[in-house]
Amino acid sequence: MTGGIVVGVDGSQQSGNALEWAVARARLGGEQLELVNAYSLAPDLDFYGYHGLAASQPVDWYIEFSQQVLDAAAARVHELAPDLVCTLTSKMGHPAHLLAVASETADAVVVGRRGLGSAASALLGSVSNRLTTQARCPLVVVGEGELPTTGPIVVGVDESEFGTNALRYAIVEATVRETTVRAVAAFEVLHHAFRADPELVARMRADVAAEAADSITRALAEVQGPGSATASVEHVAVEDRAADAILGHSDDAQLIVVGTHGKGLVRRVLLGSVSRQVLNDADRPVAVVDLPDS
Repeated sequence: MTGGIVVGVDGSQQSGNALEWAVARARLGGEQLELVNAYSLAPDLDFYGYHGLAASQPVDWYIEFSQQVLDAAAARVHELAPDLVCTLTSKMGHPAHLLAVASETADAVVVGRRGLGSAASALLGSVSNRLTTQARCPLVVVGEGELPTTGPIVVGVDESEFGTNALRYAIVEATVRETTVRAVAAFEVLHHAFRADPELVARMRADVAAEAADSITRALAEVQGPGSATASVEHVAVEDRAADAILGHSDDAQLIVVGTHGKGLVRRVLLGSVSRQVLNDADRPVAVVDLPDS
C-alpha cells in the first residue's frame, strides 16, 4: 500500500475518533496521512425576514476556521505519532465530494459515522452515507466510544464478488495487525411450509449450512495465492439474517468488514441492505469495500 490514508476532519468528536483510528492504522502499515477539511460559504438567507448571520462572514473567516481545525488535528497526530508524515488539505466544497476525489489515489478513507450538524440518531451522517457508494477505495467508518486494538477482523462472506473482495481486504488488515480473520457466512433455511416435517428440515438445514461453509472455502481459494497476504481464517456458518449474523459474531472484533453489496445486488448506486444495517448498528469501526477498479 502506497497511497496513504485520507481522513475527513470537521471538528466533531466522531471525526476525532476517526483521526485516532487512522493514526493507529498508519503506524502499523507505514502509510502517510492526509487530513482533509472542506468548507463552504453559508447561503445568503432571507427567509420570511430571517437573515442568516453566517452569511455575513467573509471568505477568510471560513478559510481560517478550516485551517485551525486541521492544525488542531495535526497537533494530535504529532502527539500520538511524532514521526508520522501528515499533510493538510483545506478546500471549498462538499466534504463527501472532496473525500471521494481524494479516494482515487488513497489506500483508505476514514470518516466519523456522523459529523458536525448531523442529527443524533442511529442513522449514518450525510458524508459517510454518500462515501459508501462514491469512495474509490475502502471506506472506514468510525463511531463513538473506544477503539478496540485487539480481537479478530470479522468479515461477511457470501457467494458474491463483493464478499470475496471484502475477505481479501480483511486478510490484508489481519496481516498488518497480526491477528486472525473470522469469516461469517449466513444462511436462512426454510419456508414455513416445510416445518411440519422435522426430518426434512434437518436434512435441508445441514445441506444449506454446508453450502454456506463451502462459500467461505471457495472465496479463500480465490483470494489466496503466491504473494498474497495470509492470515488464519476461522470459518463461521450460521443460520440467521446476514447482518445479524455478522454483528452477532463481532463482539470481540477490532474491525468489521463488509462489501458494498452482496448477492441481493440491485443497483450499484445504492448501498446494500446488509452493509447499511451493519454500518448503522455496529459499535466498532466498519470498513466498506467495493470491487477493485478494473
